[in-house]
Amino acid sequence: MKYIIFFFLLSSFFVFSQSEVKIEYWDNGEILSQVHYKDGIREGSCRYYYKNGIMMTEGFYLNGKMSGYWHSFHLNGNIESKGKYDYRNSGVYSQKTGKWIYYDFDGYKISESTIILGIENIKFYNKDGSLKSNLLNGC
Repeated sequence: MKYIIFFFLLSSFFVFSQSEVKIEYWDNGEILSQVHYKDGIREGSCRYYYKNGIMMTEGFYLNGKMSGYWHSFHLNGNIESKGKYDYRNSGVYSQKTGKWIYYDFDGYKISESTIILGIENIKFYNKDGSLKSNLLNGC
């Protein structure tokens, strides 16, 4: 009977994965990062912060790679970019996909990319929201 209990306890140790949240701090005590891990690999939500405490980036990891929607922020807290990463089983990195929008420090949209199968079509905008010419420097 005691062998059965020992086997059950030992097998449950190997079956269940280890999940943890690692929090790192700046030298001023503010949080630098808050990242979820599973079995030592980034898995789940993550947040990175500037030294002043404002969020820099937030998103998700799947099996150690960026996956799903990510948002980045300027030092003043205004959004800098937003878009989606496509998780790839092969290769080291995930790939940007779909619509990505980029903003300047003051919150004006400066560009918008549409990425399909790694090919990017990008549009640039003026501060009034009008589309800039596709020609760059007259070319």
